[in-house]
Amino acid sequence: MMTIKIGQLEISLDHREVRLDGQKVPIGSRAFDILALLIAADGELVSKDEIMRVVWPTTVVEKNNLQVHISALRRAFGDERERLRTVPGRGYRLVMHDDLDARDGANVPSTAQEDASVGADAARPSRQPLPARVPELIGRQDALDGVAAALRVHQAVTLVGTGGIGKTRLAVEVAHAIQHVFADGVVFVPLAAVSDAPSALDALAFAMGSRLSASRTALAQIAAEWRDRDALVVLDNCEQVLEIVAAIAESLTGAGSRMRVLATSREALRVRDEIVYQVPPLSVPTPDDPGTDVLRTAAVRFFLARAQADGAHFSLDETSIRLTGEVCRRLDGIPLALELAASRAALLGIGLLAEHLDDRFRILTGGRRTALPRHQTLKATLDWSYRLLSCDEQKLLRWLGMFVNGFTLDAACAMAEHAGLTRMEALDAVSGLVSRSLLTTDFEGSSYRYRLLESTRAYALQQLDDNGERLRAAGAHAVLFLQMLETAQKRWDERPVVEWLGEFTRELGNLRTALDWTLGERGDHATGIALAAVTVPYLYELSLVEECCSRARAALHFVPSDAQEGGSVAVEAHLRLMSALSAALVYTEGPLTETREAWTLVLNEAMQAGHADYASRARWGVWNWHQYSGRARDALMLARRFGDHARSSGDATLVVLSGRVEGIALHYAGDQPRARELLERMIEAYEEKPLSRWHTPGFRVDHGIAARATLARVRWVQGERGGAYDLAARCFDSAAQYDHEIVICYVLVEALVPIALLNGDLAAARHGIDVLHELSTRFGFTIWSACCACYDAWLATLETPGADSIELLTSAISTLRATGYLAQLSPLQGQLAVALMKASRDKKALTIIEDALRHADDNGERWYYAELCRIKGDVLCKLGRHDDAQRWFATSLDWEQRNGVERTVARDASAARASLRVASVQSRA
Repeated sequence: MMTIKIGQLEISLDHREVRLDGQKVPIGSRAFDILALLIAADGELVSKDEIMRVVWPTTVVEKNNLQVHISALRRAFGDERERLRTVPGRGYRLVMHDDLDARDGANVPSTAQEDASVGADAARPSRQPLPARVPELIGRQDALDGVAAALRVHQAVTLVGTGGIGKTRLAVEVAHAIQHVFADGVVFVPLAAVSDAPSALDALAFAMGSRLSASRTALAQIAAEWRDRDALVVLDNCEQVLEIVAAIAESLTGAGSRMRVLATSREALRVRDEIVYQVPPLSVPTPDDPGTDVLRTAAVRFFLARAQADGAHFSLDETSIRLTGEVCRRLDGIPLALELAASRAALLGIGLLAEHLDDRFRILTGGRRTALPRHQTLKATLDWSYRLLSCDEQKLLRWLGMFVNGFTLDAACAMAEHAGLTRMEALDAVSGLVSRSLLTTDFEGSSYRYRLLESTRAYALQQLDDNGERLRAAGAHAVLFLQMLETAQKRWDERPVVEWLGEFTRELGNLRTALDWTLGERGDHATGIALAAVTVPYLYELSLVEECCSRARAALHFVPSDAQEGGSVAVEAHLRLMSALSAALVYTEGPLTETREAWTLVLNEAMQAGHADYASRARWGVWNWHQYSGRARDALMLARRFGDHARSSGDATLVVLSGRVEGIALHYAGDQPRARELLERMIEAYEEKPLSRWHTPGFRVDHGIAARATLARVRWVQGERGGAYDLAARCFDSAAQYDHEIVICYVLVEALVPIALLNGDLAAARHGIDVLHELSTRFGFTIWSACCACYDAWLATLETPGADSIELLTSAISTLRATGYLAQLSPLQGQLAVALMKASRDKKALTIIEDALRHADDNGERWYYAELCRIKGDVLCKLGRHDDAQRWFATSLDWEQRNGVERTVARDASAARASLRVASVQSRA
């Protein structure tokens, strides 16, 4: 067994265990992975990018997650925390031996300074690297100089030209040549595979080191993060998503920005300060040029270089030079056409190649007269390349055109089977397409992932149409991904969730395409409903709640009014769609009537069909709707019903979860001792056997983390103010490690931020609000975004009290009310009343606090009741109503006692303060 001793720390790499002074220290799995990596470095620096690559190999995460785990390690190290050192802007190292401590020098920040900067690393995101250069860029020096000069003057430069003209290659070369000019480097955003705004935003977020998101509101967030940066962003292949790319370019190059955008497109973006650079074809020889001049032209040099790279051996006699010049001239010097032709010349020789070009051009004389000649020429090149393929290769190329963002070899073979090819025929065809550069390969794990170039894919789709195969191929594509997800659903418990989600994320473009077709007017609606039913829970897993709702609604539009007619499969699909829609709606629109009705429909249908799992989920959803709505009395009743059903079902998972449900409801209803008992018991049972989700995709919430968040609130109400915040902070660390945005936001909204505000810890509140704002905005969590605005305004009343902050809080509360999310209303109204009092607007403060108390009485909400009573007593004191104030102070003390505040001294001090308030006001009167 390998045990390493570092100071007072003993670390077992075999058992993944850390002991400090002989006592076991709890370390999360990701934190231990980081520790193991630092140990392996033996005191040397490990960069942040290296840690992210090793610890999160398949997941897109932000670097503030790394900071969270580093902070967790330091807390676990106790007095040895200084051994974990930061090298600013670079990474971390672990001081293995005391004599190594001098390496860091005087510029290393203290761990306390670094812990205070959680989230600062998010300003330096990892970026998608530039594609590598090919050995030589031929014939583009003037273009290179011209584009570089344009970027010095203009914020946006768009390289415009036909497909295959070499826009991407030129953009990459320009970026490599001038990247040293930009202090923050170059970000490359490939858009060739995207087809809509959500996938374009996903590509942008991934390239710039942000989280995956299909929410359009993420754009403003990304632009804000990069506003002060000096970087070049290359937006490649924009023509199919011009509107959103134009918005991206405008946002990144807004007023005061130092950013530059270099785009490639078939037409201009038409954005502010854009200069359009028309990428010309490579120069070609004229029919009368002598041989030496032919060989000097860029197109011929390019063609020969590519042909030689493919193994061609041309004898450069007069005839060969003439034929080479003719081929390059008739291909109009378009690099893609030349490259495809060169690969064929390596097989056929220049004479046979020239002969085939003659046939090809005659066939393509019937194109649209309004089309640009070079568009027709590129089409001709692709036609020619296509005609040289075998029948199997042609068919497979056509059908592979359905894939977006690439595909695996198994997926290609499955598609080939639908097209009528055997697996061996498919393997041979794939090999042929790769060797002819019609398929590109990307190494992924232990195998390859394949994709068609943009122009090739467009051509393949056109061939599908011309051969009358488009509907069959689209149906096969949709069925293929339906089968993939159905298999994943059946085997959900066999692999870690992160692996399933990584696989799903890679295929998101394909799934979106399949859903768009199957749920379109001409699509296979039955397949679309089934595909949506297995897709939307994954979207929920990724916190893509807006898309989850839109896809579920699109599928439900085609579901028969009586789902029972379709049998058990149709019923389950309907239940899955409705469950995912209901779960997502509460975040996107709030606990409004539609959400409650949706859960009620699921419950009724599940009970009628005998689906106990969906019935339990619906009971959970109905309870959650009431809890989020601030209906504490009704929520407690439903929580107890949920517990009764759980116990009668004998389902151990539901029994454990019922403890959390009732514990939360009791907390809001004001029974803190009982709430604490149930939550602590539930957490203990949960730790013995973690129940991270129901055994189905779409419910990945970690109930242990959520229960601890509520327990932190209970402890705050019971007077344990410091301990409550410490528990909330640990919950946040756990949520960040769990890496699910819904869980992170839940902890921030329910525990960390309100407790920090109530404790007057402004720095902690600010950090929590900033994280909450980023996530709720990016992922479209409407209710939490509205609540975040309220917390921000609350903080403003503490930092800069006065009329402006009061107006800000008043407006934010009004917006929150419109969402129906009233669970956090009481402390918000209480703080508004306090702020009004401080501004000597006592009558208005009384109106607000009486409304808060009325809301609490009407809905049975009592968790914050003692504070509301105390605030009302303060207001009445200022208004000179001393006897009334004394009664409210007494009520406050009574509720503190009911809440189980253990420190009698605290209650006595509270009573003394209440008497002093009254006495002080009476003496002034």
